[in-house]
Amino acid sequence: MERDVFAVYDERGLQLGERNDNMTKNTVAVIFGTRPEAIKLAPVAQALATDSRLTPLLINTGQHDSLMPTIMEWFGVTIDQRLSLLVSGQPLGILGGKLLHRLTEVLADERPAMVIVQGDTLSAQMGALAAFYQQIPVAHVEAGLRTYNRLSPYPEEVARRMVSIVAALHFAPTDSAADNLRHEGVEGQIVVTGNPVVDALQYIRQITGGRNSPHPSERFRIVATIHRRENHAHLPDIFGALVDLARRPGVDVILPLHANPAVTQAAQTIFRDSPVQVIAPMDYVPWIQFLTTADLLISDSGGIQEEAPVLGIPLLVTRDVTERPEVLQTGHAVLVGHNRRTIVEAADHVITGRHRFSATQSPFGDGHAAARIAGAVATWLESVHSLSVPS
Repeated sequence: MERDVFAVYDERGLQLGERNDNMTKNTVAVIFGTRPEAIKLAPVAQALATDSRLTPLLINTGQHDSLMPTIMEWFGVTIDQRLSLLVSGQPLGILGGKLLHRLTEVLADERPAMVIVQGDTLSAQMGALAAFYQQIPVAHVEAGLRTYNRLSPYPEEVARRMVSIVAALHFAPTDSAADNLRHEGVEGQIVVTGNPVVDALQYIRQITGGRNSPHPSERFRIVATIHRRENHAHLPDIFGALVDLARRPGVDVILPLHANPAVTQAAQTIFRDSPVQVIAPMDYVPWIQFLTTADLLISDSGGIQEEAPVLGIPLLVTRDVTERPEVLQTGHAVLVGHNRRTIVEAADHVITGRHRFSATQSPFGDGHAAARIAGAVATWLESVHSLSVPS
C-alpha cells in the first residue's frame, strides 16, 4: 500500500521535509549508540518527554555496550529498543550496513514523525540515511561542526556532512557552526541551541552536589584520554609524552584506557614499567567527578573539548585541527598535535604557571540547549502537519 506523502515548504519555497499521514504524529525517535551520544541526547530525551506535544522513542544501537553509562537512568528516561550489532574488529562498512538494515526495519515498524540523531557517529549517519529513505524528517543535534578535512577526524567529518545533506532541522551548538551550514547552503531550518553536553554536565553536577575541588594531594594531576583513529599511528609519541611527564617530580599522569584494541596494545607496551597510572573507563557520573580533580587535561576527544571549559580545567588537544574552534578562540585549550616534544613542552608551561588558560564561561551554551531543541521540534512538527504544498 502506498503511503500518502506530501512535501512541506517554508516561506521561501524551499522544501523542509515531508508530511506523511501514516506517521505517528507526536512520536520522535532518538537514535544513539555511543557513550558521547548518550550523554548529549539524554537531556534532549528528557526535554522531549516533558513536552506534552511529543513522545520520545529511544533507540540504542549498542556500539558502546561496554562503555554505555547509566546516564539515561539519571535523566529519568527509558531506552525503548536495544540493537546489539557490535562485533569486535568488524570494519566500519560492515557495521554501517548492519545499522542501516536494522534501523530501516525499526523505523518502518514505528513510523515516527521525526528522527533525531546527534553528531557524527555511524549511528547518526545510518540513522539519518534510514530515515531519509523512508521520507521521515531528520533533526541533527550538534550540526555544523567542520574541519573541512575529510580525514580529520576520520570518519566523523564525512559522517556529519552527510547528515547535513538530509536533515530538515539543524541544531547548531554555536554561531560559528551555524555559519558553516549557511555557507554550505544546506536545506532546512538552522537553529542555534547551544550544546546539550553543557545541560548534561550541569544537571549531573547539580544532582550529585559536584563542585570543582582540588584532589587531596600537593601533586600536579594530569588526566589524559587518547583514542582517535587518526592518532593510532602516533600513539608511541603521544604515550611517550605521557611517560615523560609522569617522570616529572610531583606530577601524576592518569589515563582511563579506551577499549579500542590498537590503543590497549600500545598502552600495554609503552606504559610497561612506567609511572603512568592506567585505569579502567568509568561511567559518566564518576568520570565527571574524577575530571574535576585534574589540574590539566590532555586529550584528543571532542567531548573533553566541550567539558573542559564548563569545568574550568586547562586542556591540551592532541590533534592538528579541531572542529570546535571556539575552545581555542576563547583560550580554554591549545592544539598541540602529536609530537612528543611539543606535548611535553606545552604541559610544562602549564605545570610551571607560564601558560594560563581562560576563566571565561563555556562557549558551548548556557545549559538550556535541550529545551530549545524540544521546543523547535514540536513547533516544526506542528507546522508540518498543518502546512500543505503551495500552489
